[in-house]
Amino acid sequence: MIKKLVSNRIAKITVDILLVAGLFLSILSSRYSADSWGSLHCIASMAWYAVMLVHIWQHWGMTKALFKMKWKILKRNKITFLTFVVFFLMTISVIIFINGVDYKSMTIHHKIAHLFLIVVIIHTIMMAKRFISLFKGRKKMFG
Repeated sequence: MIKKLVSNRIAKITVDILLVAGLFLSILSSRYSADSWGSLHCIASMAWYAVMLVHIWQHWGMTKALFKMKWKILKRNKITFLTFVVFFLMTISVIIFINGVDYKSMTIHHKIAHLFLIVVIIHTIMMAKRFISLFKGRKKMFG
C-alpha cells in the first residue's frame, strides 16, 4: 500500500520538485548562519535528506543493483552511480558534524557539497526527459 502511494506518478513528480526546490533552499541558506543545527540551512538540508530517502526508495530496484555492484547496470548508469557515491560522502560529512563542527570538518563538507552539486546538476539534466515523461499520458492528472 505505501509502496504504491510513494511510487505513483504524482508522488514521483512531487518528490522530484521538492528535491530541486530543497536543494536550492539548502544552497542559498548555506551562505547565512549555517553554524547551528537549528539554522535554516540545517533544517532545510535535513528535510531535503528525508525527501532524498523517499526518492531512493522510489528507485529501489536501481538502488539494489548499485549495492550488488551489477556492472552491466553500473556501466549504463554511471552518473546515477556517481550521484549515489557522492550522496554517501555527503552523508559521511554530516555524520562527522555530530562530533562537533570545526574548520576541518566544515572544509571537508564544503568540498564534498560542491562536488555533490555538480554531480546532481548533471544527474538532473540527464533525467529531465524521464521527469517530463511523467506528465505525459493522462490528460487529467490533477483533476
